[in-house]
Amino acid sequence: MSNINVNTAGGVAEQVLAAARHLVANAPNPQLREQAQAVVDRLSGPLRVAIAGRVKAGKSTLLNALVGERLAPTDAGECTKIISRYSRGASYEVVARLRDGRSEPLAFNRTGGSLDVKLGGLREADIATLDVSWPTSTLETITLIDTPGLASLNDENSRRTREFLEFDEGKPSDADAVIYLMRHAHRSDVAFLDAFMDRSVTAASPVNAVAVLSRADEIGAGRLDAMESASRIAQRYSVDPSLTGLCAAVVPLAGLLAETGLTLREDEVAALRLLAATPDDVLDRMLLSVDQFCATSASELTVELRRGLLDRLGVFGVRLAVREIRSGRATTAAALGPILVEQSGLNGLRQLITRHFMPRARILQARSALVSLRSLSRQLAASVPQVAADLDRQLEQIEASTVQFAQVRGAHLVGSGAVTGSAA
Repeated sequence: MSNINVNTAGGVAEQVLAAARHLVANAPNPQLREQAQAVVDRLSGPLRVAIAGRVKAGKSTLLNALVGERLAPTDAGECTKIISRYSRGASYEVVARLRDGRSEPLAFNRTGGSLDVKLGGLREADIATLDVSWPTSTLETITLIDTPGLASLNDENSRRTREFLEFDEGKPSDADAVIYLMRHAHRSDVAFLDAFMDRSVTAASPVNAVAVLSRADEIGAGRLDAMESASRIAQRYSVDPSLTGLCAAVVPLAGLLAETGLTLREDEVAALRLLAATPDDVLDRMLLSVDQFCATSASELTVELRRGLLDRLGVFGVRLAVREIRSGRATTAAALGPILVEQSGLNGLRQLITRHFMPRARILQARSALVSLRSLSRQLAASVPQVAADLDRQLEQIEASTVQFAQVRGAHLVGSGAVTGSAA
């Protein structure tokens, strides 16, 4: 796909930003002024990218891999039921944004690498989002949003994610773009992507969504060709008519392998070296199942160490690591970690984000801001119709004077094959 002219795109965003600032100055009451200021702040900040998917799709693991360290908790604790935003900050901080508009700082520590946030006297239902500030360069141009799993047994968790992300006539999504994780193209996955698509600005466009075939290393019982098989499946999904109109691309990812590759420790590689010395027939039998791998007499490694390796690598990762160690290509964490990351598909996803989202960041933010301002205009219409009319006129002028929204949609239609033309 061709990239949007960044300078022109920035100009459109600046026009929308000016309209939002004008509303801040002319808002008739503090509540609307605060809402307009939120639009200004959002448009002035990094691109907001949400990570969504069904329960156990690997959302938190992917977030940790993209950040480059274990932050988001991956177990089923209370904080995984709350929408959490991870952004770059000058210091380490966690703040609860409450549904009544108040904010409250929270205590936290690192447990097993990930954050253990103490809610204190707060209930999950009281919290709109957890805002995590972390001084890391990986969050400089992007804010990552971890969402509760869809299709959860607890429908309240799914509802929070749907309300946060889905577009409707009354409000925009709270994310500018989404990375959607799916094990396969389930009917509910297609339904969610359809609901997330913004049909409110210059016709519908899937330019703000990409899909990830998650936990791809588990395909074929974790065989060494699992990622190759996953790549072929992702390619088929990429040309599936039910998905091409809803997301720009589908890529395979082994999120656990990526997260571990980036955080691999020397003691773990030492355990893998001992495992690599196991005779082939014994190791093949061990890797037939988790029970076989963790059987007390199966290896000189303790059961605890073997369970730890499975938790960090999965069956595919263990097989891959053993192969690399035996070949002599990687016998240290510094050598093995990058190989695991490369095999995981993370670099491909990062390239997709860089190539697809970042050149369009200001356009995606401007789209979100336009929908927000339209919503505020509807609120203003009854009480101060003149202010609402002025705002509507500004927004109409912005849309009429720019072709960038149409270019974004056109780029996707051509790139996805929905529209074809001559080479000329």
